[in-house]
Amino acid sequence: MDAIEIIDLIDQSYEQEAEQKARQYIGASAIGNECDAAIAFNLRGFPNVAPDPQLKRIFGMGHVIEDMVVADLKRVPGLEIQEVDPNTGKQWTYQASGGHVSCHTDGMAIWQGETLILEIKSMNDASFNKFKNKGMQRSHPHYFFQVQMYMGMSGVRRTLFIAYNKNRSVYHAEIVEFDDFEWSAMRYRIKRILRGEGKRIARDRSDWRCKGCFKRDVCWGKVQPEVRCSSCTYAVADERGGWYCTVHEKAATETCNAYEPFQPGDRDD
Repeated sequence: MDAIEIIDLIDQSYEQEAEQKARQYIGASAIGNECDAAIAFNLRGFPNVAPDPQLKRIFGMGHVIEDMVVADLKRVPGLEIQEVDPNTGKQWTYQASGGHVSCHTDGMAIWQGETLILEIKSMNDASFNKFKNKGMQRSHPHYFFQVQMYMGMSGVRRTLFIAYNKNRSVYHAEIVEFDDFEWSAMRYRIKRILRGEGKRIARDRSDWRCKGCFKRDVCWGKVQPEVRCSSCTYAVADERGGWYCTVHEKAATETCNAYEPFQPGDRDD
């Protein structure tokens, strides 16, 4: 066995891991995606394209860095960090529309008597400098929408957004204010997707925005979803929870011969 073979075997071990079941809700981490179809596929639990070993390691390192950042924040006198909800002992979670909309924050920060949402991101040098020079809303709008959803659903009106530079091990932070206009627009978009009206952002699979999307295979028909009511084009999300069948005009409880896999609408030109 040579050294390169060891590296290959490491990658193989990642490839042999059982893939995590795709989430089945509209989450804050996805709401910044410009494509309604991608969010709709998340809502309906369609399978993801499996990440490659390198990407899995990047995700894993993100969790390691988050733990380190929390430990550093706890070194600050007078700053209280609550990683979990003391009422549940679990991650801070907020839900709406019968659970079809859900978000999970990195925690809460209590500073000078004020409670703020805590959001932690690790960035490479270029991304970090862009954030530092332009501010989070301009540099990383997808993160901006993510924390707006946190604040809109939680009622907490400010977020401590802290970024860790993976190249130089330095920090930059920003207090993000709640934007009621953006949250209103976001809620309208969420309602539209819940009704099954999401559309693709692209005309075809070759679009650069599709190449990195985890839902590209189901979006363009390369992979079929699991047959169930939530993946059916005739089902819409019930605001009270569960799914409603527009063919039988009742709660969707089991698949039937009317089943057709959900496909998003084509973009308007």
